[in-house]
Amino acid sequence: MKKIKIWLLQATLLLSVALVYSQSSALKTLEKHNKNQDFKKAKSIVDKINTIKFNTTELAQYNYALATIMLQDNRDDLAYNHFIESKKLYRSIDSTDKVAKINIEIASLLLAINRNNVDYKNFLKEYNDYAKQKKDPEILTEFYIQIGKSFYDTIPKISLDYFRKAEKENLKTNDKLTHVRILQNMGATFSHDKIKKTDSALYVLKKAIIILKKIESTSSNQKKITEYFFNLYTNIGRAYSKKKEHENAIYYYQKADSIPLKGFLNKNKETLYSYISESYKEKGDYKKALIYLDKQKVYEQIINEKEQKIAIKDIDTKYNTEETKLQNLTLKTKLQTNKTILFIGLALLLIIATIGILAYKNVSKKKTIAEQEKLIQTQRLETSLKEQELHEIDIMLESQEKERQRIANELHDNLGSLLATLKFNFQNLKRQKEVLEDKENQLFEKTDALIDEAYQEVRNISHLKNLGVIGSHGLEIAVKKMAEKMSILKKLTINVIPFGLNERLDNQKELTIFRMIQELCTNIIKHSQATEVNIFSHNIIKPILILLLKIMGKDLILKKLL
Repeated sequence: MKKIKIWLLQATLLLSVALVYSQSSALKTLEKHNKNQDFKKAKSIVDKINTIKFNTTELAQYNYALATIMLQDNRDDLAYNHFIESKKLYRSIDSTDKVAKINIEIASLLLAINRNNVDYKNFLKEYNDYAKQKKDPEILTEFYIQIGKSFYDTIPKISLDYFRKAEKENLKTNDKLTHVRILQNMGATFSHDKIKKTDSALYVLKKAIIILKKIESTSSNQKKITEYFFNLYTNIGRAYSKKKEHENAIYYYQKADSIPLKGFLNKNKETLYSYISESYKEKGDYKKALIYLDKQKVYEQIINEKEQKIAIKDIDTKYNTEETKLQNLTLKTKLQTNKTILFIGLALLLIIATIGILAYKNVSKKKTIAEQEKLIQTQRLETSLKEQELHEIDIMLESQEKERQRIANELHDNLGSLLATLKFNFQNLKRQKEVLEDKENQLFEKTDALIDEAYQEVRNISHLKNLGVIGSHGLEIAVKKMAEKMSILKKLTINVIPFGLNERLDNQKELTIFRMIQELCTNIIKHSQATEVNIFSHNIIKPILILLLKIMGKDLILKKLL
């Protein structure tokens, strides 16, 4: 019993595999018939295909094949529906090349419908983005053709510009059939009522006929060539009709009618019989005009374009609704992603800014500390130099005073004694000579006076032995010299402001005052932050003295002791 179940299961699996293989093979055959434009055989296979086992790619291929068949049968509503379904499937597997091809097929389908009320621009825009990315001449050629067709009813001059662009891109390839197709569209546009260049139209269309006849025998796409001959003859007839040459128009219409079409039969026949009926009517042959009008009505009823338009509109509405939902979902996801990125970016920015601020503060703090340390070192150096300078001044003054004291002692002890002895001997000499002449007496007296003056001068010098600079020049000059030496450039200025100190003081007083001033200035340099010191050398009224003290802050005001 178990063996029978296993055999049945294996048989079922084998049958399923065979069925899947068979369906895949049928799909490839269907695509092959469509490519060869053998739509009759293609239709016979469609009913035999079971899509249950198809994957996404195969379903997309199947819907595209059905759309192509429906398009050839002028079932535009069904073709549009299958194209849309195929596009959605290809988009789900990111097949951008296939999506782009379907976009241009849909745009071409919608542009071919008279008074179409479905927007084709989005399909063209998507294809345009694809074409710009690929930069392929064949893709750009197709894009310019469809754009040109889109302006045919409104601004045919723009259509011609795009057809010329398409021709320029087509010349980069060796696709003669597409060149014929471009010329066919250009010829139809030249015949437009807003341009009315029928001679140009005939020239372009007949040029296309010549090219088509040259490649007719070598081309593998004979059904496409047949379709192009039909369209070219129809458009030539239309150009002659615009020129009011109805015999020529009917001649080319009849040539088009004689061509056996395989694709787009109903639509093309309906349009052609409409043109023939119109030409016979213009010619005055109302009987034939009515015959072809009846034929046109038959194909018009077969096509039932009105109902197809309604069906296409319904499909488009449904498709756009799904697209809107998809776009909204995509947009929502994108916004959420952007929001997350924004928050992360702001957080990173905040962290970087915080680190930057802390680093800047740290650098600024280090810089401030370094500047303060440098300033302290500079101040210490200046203080050390000033102390050394003050010490050198003390040593210099002490040396000067010692030297002057030594010189004064020498003068007092040696030269003073010699002058005293000289005076004593000179007076003895004068006493020994009892009688003196007037001239001699005058000479003795003059010499004696000079000896007295010399002795007095030596005595005065010896009295100044402890005064140094003060003894030589006086207190005011000594203080000024000291102020010059103790002033620091751009740091401290010591000014000496005398008020009527014209007379010298007692030597000991001057020396005592000088020592006081020197000590005070030394303390100011060492211990205060004063930038200016003013030394006054005269008695000031007490209120003025107090006012100056308040104004000058740490300035020194010395009251002269008289």
